[in-house]
Amino acid sequence: MKKLLMLAALAAAACTRGNDSVTLSARLAAANGQALPTANGAAEVASGINVTGVRIVIRHLRLEREDDKTETKVSEGPLLLDVSDTTDLGGKLVKLVTENVPAGTYDKLKVDIHTLQSAPSTDFQPLVDQSASVLIEGTVDTTPFTFASALEAELEYEARFQLSGSTSNITLNIDASKWFTAADGSRLSPLDPKARDAILANIRSSFSAFEDDNEDGEEDEARDGGTDDGEHEDAGDDHGEHDGG
Repeated sequence: MKKLLMLAALAAAACTRGNDSVTLSARLAAANGQALPTANGAAEVASGINVTGVRIVIRHLRLEREDDKTETKVSEGPLLLDVSDTTDLGGKLVKLVTENVPAGTYDKLKVDIHTLQSAPSTDFQPLVDQSASVLIEGTVDTTPFTFASALEAELEYEARFQLSGSTSNITLNIDASKWFTAADGSRLSPLDPKARDAILANIRSSFSAFEDDNEDGEEDEARDGGTDDGEHEDAGDDHGEHDGG
């Protein structure tokens, strides 16, 4: 019996050896990773537009290995990015999930933004009530707004994620200063239905990801001479918005 127990213990150790603990964190930011200006419980994301709360549903988090291009599941989710206090709005890292994954070098992070049919907890209920995957609240020139979207997208981020024997962190950086600014620099009001498509395109393009093991909200230097440019690409099956009306 003792021998069997010892063999079982060795087998369990072999299964877990080589795994690395990886955390996915997220933060709202301005251009170039700078903190958004905050005051009175809100973050200014464009001239006259202040955000007081952001909720985004994240699902199907995967990493792709650099060597054989196989995918490793990190979390099926749903995960909720919920940013609603001044500290978080000002760029504090919000931890979404920590899981064990095989150690190694990965060159792609994949995440889905997707609606939910039911709320796994009360924190998700405001999104389910509005059939939304993205919910942004704030003011435009002191007029309150709620921007709800059933955005569905699969997003990919090409970067170097080297996970090897220590706790690692990947930061999902969201440049909220892009959301309500047009290509020509003019303001896009979330109160204007004509601006909706442009705002949604800006939200999709506002995400980037990078290795951030010291959790300072800035990209770590590339290791082993690799290139870590945090390039974002759309995976090609972005289903857009399904608001049902």
